[in-house]
Amino acid sequence: MSLMSKSIYKQAKSKQDHSVEKLLLSNQHKIRLGLGRVNKAIKNLNLNTEYPANVCTVNGTSGKNSIIQIFKNILIKHKKKYASTYSPHLVLITERVEHNKKFIKLALLKKILLSINKQKNLSQFEKLIIAFGLFIKNLKLDWILAEFGLFGRLDAVRALFPKPNIHIISPISWDHLNWTKTKKMNLKTLKEIVYEKTSFLRSKVYISKQNPTVLRLILSNLKKNKNSKIIYGKDFKLIKKNKKYFYKDKIHKFEIKSNLFGDHMYENATVAIRVALDFKVPLRTIKVSLSKIEIPGRMQLIKKGKLRKGLNKKTVLILDGSHNFQQSEQVNKAISSKFKFKNRYCVISMINTKDPYSFLKTFKNKFKKIYFVNMEREKNVFPKEKLKDIADKLNIKSTIANNLDEIKKDLKNSSCLLLITGSLYFIGSLLDKNYK
Repeated sequence: MSLMSKSIYKQAKSKQDHSVEKLLLSNQHKIRLGLGRVNKAIKNLNLNTEYPANVCTVNGTSGKNSIIQIFKNILIKHKKKYASTYSPHLVLITERVEHNKKFIKLALLKKILLSINKQKNLSQFEKLIIAFGLFIKNLKLDWILAEFGLFGRLDAVRALFPKPNIHIISPISWDHLNWTKTKKMNLKTLKEIVYEKTSFLRSKVYISKQNPTVLRLILSNLKKNKNSKIIYGKDFKLIKKNKKYFYKDKIHKFEIKSNLFGDHMYENATVAIRVALDFKVPLRTIKVSLSKIEIPGRMQLIKKGKLRKGLNKKTVLILDGSHNFQQSEQVNKAISSKFKFKNRYCVISMINTKDPYSFLKTFKNKFKKIYFVNMEREKNVFPKEKLKDIADKLNIKSTIANNLDEIKKDLKNSSCLLLITGSLYFIGSLLDKNYK
């Protein structure tokens, strides 16, 4: 049963406790990048940062979660014990900590956060990462998987796992521009982003498919890293032929038969496959694990639930948390290649720390109409009117709407493709409604 299934949502929602939110908010500081606070808390709590399990950390701009989810699926089929931490969560805070196909229980998370509460000036993310460290402290594990939050060099995940066995670099592009010095999409900013995400790495590194400029920057930053670098395009790659996908390296070549869709999702899969092969996972196990993979909020087809109410039975409904230029390019390419609907519509809402200009550019001439709405879950959003103004400047046909029900009425029960995107927070709030 999927972790994101209806039954688990209901069970978890019935146990929601706002005291956890209060614990995360207490004694917190505004987000300031740095390892000092976390290192101090780790020391005070007697947390060991060396683990007998294999530790795999992942950062980048796009595809971090997808790579972890695919690799996790391989580990499950290989009957390995694992624990993983993700950022952000979609619906429930308990999604941040997972152990052998189960999320942490809310009561246990609350208990752990209470023990952390005496540590001063930690952000919510830092508290959750330390909570993960305390959660796995006495577990017998084969693997620990950890997704970085913001950048990497000064991220709390680095403090908890300073010497991972392997590190995966997912595709890097412009994002979090509000945290960069120039705050512009130029080469100087790209260099800064790549530096923050890769300059500190000293473990064995797997590099997923990158823009050629980004790859050069990554390799330059890794010059002091004496460990192996396994690089997409050089040591492994994806081959697409006659609408089929194949994994290839110097030893292996085989078809990837999976329910994933979009070239970028299969490119993400190749990294997970290469890691699995290097750690002696049988090829048959890998192939079976790839056949059915569920990644909530990432190119997720919604076939059941309340979100489909009012839609034509033949309508394809897709939720994807894309929120930057690179991701929107990938999503639009994937949809164009897989679906031949004449009528395509899109619903977008975005938080105000993202760049709507670059994100929306790739939507031009791809959809019959784009609807902008204000998401309910997140306060710091771009007003729908602002997004409409930006779309007008880009000559993108769009309108504003109050909610999804209003959009469904406008579609008049027609058979179409409906993509909902722009923010993982937005997607999370919709998934929450879908299973209520």
